[in-house]
Amino acid sequence: MEHRGPAPDIEIPNVSLYDLIFAGLSEADATQTAFVHPETGVTLTFGEVKRTTDSVATWLAGHGVGPGDAVAIDLPNCPEYASAFHGIALTGAATSPVNPAGIASEIARQVVETKSSYVITNQLLLPKVAEAAASAGLPAENVIVVEGASTHTSWSDLMATEPNLPAVSIDPATHVACLPFSSGTSGMPKAVMLSHRNLVANMLQFNEVLKPLGDGNSIVAFLPYSHIYGMTTNLNYGLFRRFPQYTMAGFNPQAFLEIIATYRPTILFVVPPVAAFLAKHPAVTAVPWNSVRLIVCGAAPLDGPVGQAVQTRLGAKVVQGYGMTELSPVTHVIPLDRPDIDLGTIGQAVPNVRFRVVDPETGLDVAVPAEGYSEPGELWCTGPNAMLGYLGVPPDADAVLDAEGWVHTGDLVTVDTEGVVRIVDRIKELIKRRGFQVAPAELEALLCSHPAVADAGVLGLVSTTAGEQIPHALVQLREGAEVSGHELTHWVAGQVALYKRLGGVTFVEKVPRSAAGKILRRELPKLLPKSGS
Repeated sequence: MEHRGPAPDIEIPNVSLYDLIFAGLSEADATQTAFVHPETGVTLTFGEVKRTTDSVATWLAGHGVGPGDAVAIDLPNCPEYASAFHGIALTGAATSPVNPAGIASEIARQVVETKSSYVITNQLLLPKVAEAAASAGLPAENVIVVEGASTHTSWSDLMATEPNLPAVSIDPATHVACLPFSSGTSGMPKAVMLSHRNLVANMLQFNEVLKPLGDGNSIVAFLPYSHIYGMTTNLNYGLFRRFPQYTMAGFNPQAFLEIIATYRPTILFVVPPVAAFLAKHPAVTAVPWNSVRLIVCGAAPLDGPVGQAVQTRLGAKVVQGYGMTELSPVTHVIPLDRPDIDLGTIGQAVPNVRFRVVDPETGLDVAVPAEGYSEPGELWCTGPNAMLGYLGVPPDADAVLDAEGWVHTGDLVTVDTEGVVRIVDRIKELIKRRGFQVAPAELEALLCSHPAVADAGVLGLVSTTAGEQIPHALVQLREGAEVSGHELTHWVAGQVALYKRLGGVTFVEKVPRSAAGKILRRELPKLLPKSGS
């Protein structure tokens, strides 16, 4: 049984991402502010974003970048990110967005797997990016530094390039525009192939939900542009709707509240930990909130009472949404005109998205009762926002995207007769922390490389921070080996990004595995001490 949302499908134009955003830029819009970076005072108008985008594309094309290539961006949120992202897309190449929290080995792996020929970064991140580039075999001049740096190419060289746009023919439906990394429902992180049409479609689908807000809005952009949530709903959607964005390199409570008080934004895109901050922290009431009209929460499940508390405390509309990197990402959002829908749900499907709720045991669609919610089933989605596949992974080896185009999300949900969906559990392995994915397989492989470790299984434990989990390792030691839990957590911490660090280690006699050698993940919680420590 297929489900749809209440809104009719919309027409998706056959255009590139650049054409959707910039082709209709009017003279009046060109003079309006697109980005403000309060930390540095840097601002860009929409016209300046277009001009600098054209310069980036011209420079890259002149240095051999074109269709089939990739360029990595390792930057925190800043105005330059837009010019870099869209300049790359304009050449026909794909952007490979790097999480700024990543360490050198993780960056190098991403550069190698996407075959990125250049990396764009800043001085703060340069030491680890330069190390990663060298490890990946890139010459120093192929690292482009926003503030400039000796032996590397300066961003100012790109900005000084007179625009002369490359003559590139882009097929929006098949041409890859972005390669964000995701673990899907299991395994190591993989590059997701998102086409121009995927990204164009999802912005327009999402726009149908936000249309009631009208024009003249503005956004606080602290969600990382490197993450598909921030990329689609902040970076690209703000450009498309001509909404100014106040960029933050990361969420800093004091700086965030100062932006609210100074710039008076109207839309906030948040994750559950930030929602909890808005609901409870005493400093929140020290600034005026009457400019904020809408708060959208995503990336991890939001507790309904927390959402209601934010709504009551700030007087702004709060809705929850749902998405997945493989779906560009938005599939479901609570409609703005449905205050009766529980904030603990993810709402209804956006236009052009079809979804199913499938019993993972039988493969059959779950029946929906006349009243109340169905039994749990896995959420499957499809639409023009569904990915092309994973880079370098054969279609028949991809358990996430099936032959009929359905993306198997790995989330267990229930659904009612109106198509309102509630997430109840995960059947996928991923751990969500600080809005980012943590793949247990990645940590398990790292742990098993330790000389004292024979086997390891990693699971997520509920954090005291709302909507978060903390990776916890179950470790089987080699015979005669000795190592403490503290030593292992410290050893892992030195080799992964901060959000991937272990919260603890439990030593076990044996990590449970099937006859085929797969970890029996449902058995892992049973091996934890009863106290949960």
